[in-house]
Amino acid sequence: MKEVYYVYNNEALASCVFLAILDKIESIDIARSCLILPFLLDDKTVSFIKKYNISENNLEDLVNINQRLFASFNKRYLSLLPVSINSLIILKKGEQLYINDNVIRKNNNKINIDDEVQELGDRFSKLLEVIPVFLSLIENYSTNQLYRILKVQL
Repeated sequence: MKEVYYVYNNEALASCVFLAILDKIESIDIARSCLILPFLLDDKTVSFIKKYNISENNLEDLVNINQRLFASFNKRYLSLLPVSINSLIILKKGEQLYINDNVIRKNNNKINIDDEVQELGDRFSKLLEVIPVFLSLIENYSTNQLYRILKVQL
């Protein structure tokens, strides 16, 4: 991936996304958390979800509806894996979240992302709109099923 891709999708934005996700759910396993950024930091995916009101479809339907959109998911996954891991480490060291037995939980006594939304920009505001849809798309699948559906090759 290009250097610009990394600058555009960096640990600061990724950390905010992780905190916003953990505001909505109690916990997430590490393997599942690594699927968040390749999905949400792809502008085309976010636009597609917003434009077509995808909330009523399941993930398999979404992938089948727009196969071209997900053809590069594995490449995005591999490119953003270091950003995901770095962001989680930053948040853990900053005591924003806990990682125990491969499960990530937010430290509720720390930063509340909702208070800072206006200052985090338009892109992050769009991501916040799509996060509940993303969570509803993945909630009925195991982590193994998600990796299979999204064709992630490890």
